[in-house]
Amino acid sequence: MGSTSLEIARDQWPELRNLYASDRTNLTGFDLIEYFINYKPTPSVESIKIYTTDKDWIIHGSYILTHHFDTKAYIYLDTVRGSLEDLRSLLCSLNPKKFHLICGYEERLKPIVESYWLHLGQDLEKLEHQGTIVYHLPSNKVPNWEPSLYPSIKVAYLSSKYADLVDQHWAYRSADSIPLIRGFMENNVSAGVFETLGEPLAWCLRSPHGSLCNLHVLPTHRRKGLGSLAVLFMAHEIKATGSEVLATVVPENQSSRKMFEKLGFKDTSKLYWAVMPSTP
Repeated sequence: MGSTSLEIARDQWPELRNLYASDRTNLTGFDLIEYFINYKPTPSVESIKIYTTDKDWIIHGSYILTHHFDTKAYIYLDTVRGSLEDLRSLLCSLNPKKFHLICGYEERLKPIVESYWLHLGQDLEKLEHQGTIVYHLPSNKVPNWEPSLYPSIKVAYLSSKYADLVDQHWAYRSADSIPLIRGFMENNVSAGVFETLGEPLAWCLRSPHGSLCNLHVLPTHRRKGLGSLAVLFMAHEIKATGSEVLATVVPENQSSRKMFEKLGFKDTSKLYWAVMPSTP
């Protein structure tokens, strides 16, 4: 396809989303595109674009989605049945310039990311595919919601007014990560486990991919089942939307892995993230 790109108009995004409807466990498919269909970017701070390889995208579903903030960009990509070479060329044709991350790509797309890294003039030996394990809880395995664990504990939706608190406890926080966290909370379901006084003791968010993320329990309240409670609340809410319940966990996070497995989640695959440098 050369080095050109074709932008998919926003009113056509639902058509692209529907091409991925047959597999709701695909974390760069239906639910990711649905997230951005409903996402309302902050004017002058954010921009969201979807590009494709050619006018036949309605058949092959190849896309690259870019979510730009002031100083950072997040890039997502996938294809249903399109050419990986064309997708690679499309990625190389985009020029974010700023620091950016390629988010949640499958094993089969690693060569595209590696080619793009070389395109940026980088040493391939320095590229790190940061892997996460994908866990899945099938809808028929989601237990009935039983909110009463302790009389003094309440589980409810977590509003974005707690974005700063969530960000403070996020292992991957940065100088400008609060808008990202706020976006998660305002555009997807989020769960909080609250004490009697109304302050959250634990929480769980849902990422743009549709996976559970940012699961955290305050140190003073661990080993009480609060993390499991937040996950089960989220599972109940996600199932009600028709989506599959998925989570991504870094391999070294043994405590979270054991918790998800105890709740009936099964590891199904891996996804990768890669950090890309800014370019001139």
